[in-house]
Amino acid sequence: MCYSPFLPKPLSTMQITHDRSNVVGADSISCSDVADTQNHGEWPSMRNDNGYYRRMAQQTKVVRSRRRGQTLENALYEATLNELAAAGYGGLTMEGIAARARTGKAALYRRWPSKRALVQAALLHALPPLPEPRSDRSARENLLTVFTAHCDVLAGKTAFPGMDIIGQLVHEPELRAIFADAVVAPRLRIIESILRTGERNGEIDPANLTPLTARVGPALINHHVLLTGAPPNRRQLMRILDTVIPRPEVSRGG
Repeated sequence: MCYSPFLPKPLSTMQITHDRSNVVGADSISCSDVADTQNHGEWPSMRNDNGYYRRMAQQTKVVRSRRRGQTLENALYEATLNELAAAGYGGLTMEGIAARARTGKAALYRRWPSKRALVQAALLHALPPLPEPRSDRSARENLLTVFTAHCDVLAGKTAFPGMDIIGQLVHEPELRAIFADAVVAPRLRIIESILRTGERNGEIDPANLTPLTARVGPALINHHVLLTGAPPNRRQLMRILDTVIPRPEVSRGG
């Protein structure tokens, strides 16, 4: 007489080492399989088409990778700037940013209390680091480096948004304040530092400096971009530099 493997008494006499959860797909087992199990101490290979059980393949857990930490923040910054370019600041919502980043709004609100704070953080993240003035360079050389870096931002050579978003930065009151705090103010501090150093070491005539001198270079660069749609080239940039710091007069004659 053959017993079902699910009856406890016959199973207690068999040396079955497999868990019951691994045996699925049929209602009975053949006597030969039971005998084979008793002889060899392991469950035989079974085929459903012959009325046998089939051993269930070991299941592999599917682990979904989740973005965390800086990886998630980078994705949120990218989604914010892309959504800003597509919808404009007026149409920008935390829901839209979350949908573009394929995450929930909670991931945004855990980090930033408002879209203004998120946009400011995204712009700061996209800005390249400011070039630090070098003591082995002249004031003119250090200023030229800062002006060139500013041109690279406006030309779209960095991760900072292109002219479509920069245009919004100028016309939207909240964005204009962000642009002033995140982009303009740090560059003005660097330029003022370079000018003060040049004045101290005698490179710059104090008579040529005014409270607005530091603003002249970035203002002329921005003005050129607004008029032409492109940042100034190298020759034009040198003219701007000469306006900020006039070239020292070269003595003639011997």
